[in-house]
Amino acid sequence: MLPWTTEEQMQEMMALYALGALAEDEAWAMKNFLAENRNGPTEELKAFETIATYLAFAAPEQTPPLKIRQKLLAVAAQERRPLAQETFSLPFVPHSEVTPFFSLHADQGEWQEIGPGMSAKTLFADPLRGIVTSLVRMSPGTSLPPHKHLGEEQFFVLEGDCIVHGTCLGPGDFHHASAGSIHESTYTVGGTTFLLIAPANYEILHPVH
Repeated sequence: MLPWTTEEQMQEMMALYALGALAEDEAWAMKNFLAENRNGPTEELKAFETIATYLAFAAPEQTPPLKIRQKLLAVAAQERRPLAQETFSLPFVPHSEVTPFFSLHADQGEWQEIGPGMSAKTLFADPLRGIVTSLVRMSPGTSLPPHKHLGEEQFFVLEGDCIVHGTCLGPGDFHHASAGSIHESTYTVGGTTFLLIAPANYEILHPVH
């Protein structure tokens, strides 16, 4: 049974169909009706679809609030650059020349890619505790999959923005995650660099294939 009985109701349903605003069962009914009546209201439907297209461009351009913009960009980043499980680890590079007093100059050390849009430079590796102190860079739009911390994680943001566990961090901000805790969402909008003290490996909960 069709969800309309009069021509006026049919036109109203057709307009909603063109807008994509019908319920699933109503949309199927309209789709089947149009398929069975190809010589019927085809031109009328095209007119509604044209109006719907113009309506999409009729609204004035708006600048979304920062938080909404960040969420939208994060979703796009996750679709654009998923990080595979085997790439999510920090380089563990103990320095053989470590003495009771050890310094590493800014131009020393090697940046290594640890995932799409991510690189890290080891500052110090503690083989006894398995902890690495690193500088980490994330390119604009880079995001991490949900992951579990195999030990305590601490990081201090030096540049840019880092949205972690629903909080937007900027230069000078600090974050701590306990061993066994889970970060469901970690991403950057404009890119970031931070100092990280954490175990070299993370457990990916939902790797993207």
